[in-house]
Amino acid sequence: MQAGGGERIEALTADLCWNDREATEEVTKEDLTVAIAAHPSEPPPVRTGTDVTVWLWGSVWGFDGPAGYSVLDGPAAVECARLYEEHGPEFVGGLNGSFVGVVHDRSEGTVSLFTDRLGSRAVHYYRTDEGVVFSTNVQSLALHPAVETGFDVEYLAEYFSLQRTFGVKTPLEGVERLPPGSITTVSTDGTTMETERYWSPDYDPGDVSRESVSRRLAETLVRAVEERTDPDTEYGLLLSGGSDSRLTLAALRAADRDVQCYHLADWVNPEARTAKRVAEAADAPITLLRRDRDYQARASKRTPRAGNFVGYFNQIHAAGFEGRLREDVEFLFTGHYGDMLFKGNHVPTPRIDVGGFGSFPVPLEERAESVEEYVSGRVSEAPAYVRGALSRGIEEVYAANVSREEEGIVDHGVTYGSLREATVCSRFPLTNGTSQFFYHGTLQTMPSGTLFLDNRLIDLFLSTPVSDLLRGNLIGRAIEHLDPDLAKIPHGSTNVPVSAPFALQHAGRVLTAFRRRHFSGPFEEPHWTAGPWTDHAELIRTHGFVRETIDEHEDLIRSLPFLSWEGVNECYRAHLDGEDNLAALYTLVTFLRMPLTRRLTGEERPATPTA
Repeated sequence: MQAGGGERIEALTADLCWNDREATEEVTKEDLTVAIAAHPSEPPPVRTGTDVTVWLWGSVWGFDGPAGYSVLDGPAAVECARLYEEHGPEFVGGLNGSFVGVVHDRSEGTVSLFTDRLGSRAVHYYRTDEGVVFSTNVQSLALHPAVETGFDVEYLAEYFSLQRTFGVKTPLEGVERLPPGSITTVSTDGTTMETERYWSPDYDPGDVSRESVSRRLAETLVRAVEERTDPDTEYGLLLSGGSDSRLTLAALRAADRDVQCYHLADWVNPEARTAKRVAEAADAPITLLRRDRDYQARASKRTPRAGNFVGYFNQIHAAGFEGRLREDVEFLFTGHYGDMLFKGNHVPTPRIDVGGFGSFPVPLEERAESVEEYVSGRVSEAPAYVRGALSRGIEEVYAANVSREEEGIVDHGVTYGSLREATVCSRFPLTNGTSQFFYHGTLQTMPSGTLFLDNRLIDLFLSTPVSDLLRGNLIGRAIEHLDPDLAKIPHGSTNVPVSAPFALQHAGRVLTAFRRRHFSGPFEEPHWTAGPWTDHAELIRTHGFVRETIDEHEDLIRSLPFLSWEGVNECYRAHLDGEDNLAALYTLVTFLRMPLTRRLTGEERPATPTA
């Protein structure tokens, strides 16, 4: 979704399309033009009335209003238009869904842009003297003639170092994201722009038992399936050997929904065999989507055009299989964000080094007592290829974007009630986590989503003590509530049942990692592993695509004042010699392949979408 003046809107609309199958729509109302691209099977994204036009990208499942919570059955844009007419702009605060929307109220002379609680679908905007240009795809903004932007070196260095820019900031001058949980109202003459936050996280853990939390988790997921799915629709699920997607499978089966499972792997490894065992126990068919040796090389050329400066190219995990998936199913579920909410995987914890066993996190919260400690826990050193362009280190760059205000802690333009909330609720917005590229990118390929992004589960997370998030095995317990047989099957990374007590889970993870590190293999390919992921660090050393990308873009690298050709080669050589520069190299490859990078140097115009 994007908007701005009508000039050249066709080029921007085409740029929203991932392939040639999307249905596009452009609507011009007075001084406003909005374009949106949607998958053919999705509901109409625009609803036009006498005085109000609503555009919506995403899904809205329910509304929590004065009369309580109700399920919304109609097309999302139609429901939002009705709610706007009944409740005014405040209706957004009651929406349960994953969405971004626009309301044009001609009688009021306003355009309102709204985001869901966590900002799951980012909106990037640029203010001009005459109004606002916005897009859900940051790559498109430079195509608009009113947008005059370039790279902000410090925020770009944050992206290269931390694989994302935090809060509302982006590496583009004059371009920011709309805040999560907000309504931004712009006058149609472009003279005023005001943002109101309708929601922010209030972390208030109560005295609740792990049994109670896990049972509520299970029951809410089943309710979400019943509310958000149709028995006549064909559903798919990316199934790992772990627990988040297994819980999703258990909820789908508990609601009597048929599902086709898919597992991504480089070979038929122990993780793939576990996923097959889980699917068979649920009486669900499963297909292995096997990545060949050149899979990541191909992904590096295609997926960066969906990049929003969050994460890097390999994180749209199933992008190479989208054709097969679209042929088989109408909607693809993932277990995404289950670990974020109910395993506390983003909560800072100390690590211990146990020699040959490796280094492992200790499941105890490491609380920041000062802004300095908070910032220190977020940053890492800038890679060699950008370090020379900075007048100060990344820690100083990050610290300059954090302050204490009356309302609490402001981090990169987003306000939290306290340092604790800024830490525990750090995925407010979701773009604060690099895995948002998986969520955003998968949405481009086909209708998809996760059951875990539900307001009721977010509220449950906010009331759960950190100790239970880290050590409560809440996901495993929830699986046991729904399907004890699935819970008995060992976790792919622990080799103990997912229903086992946390102490056994943790010990099993350590022992399994040790055994795989020292006794597994050698495998047929050096980048293969016994677990769910490719060994990307080894793939870089044994496959030439990163070197080839660097050499292909030598002229571009040398022309950009913030990149050092010598630093790029130093970073690459050091990785070959044993350093772990995976993140720095993959982020660089993503940046070099982004259409926006070429567009800002005047070397590339929009490409024709491909299947």
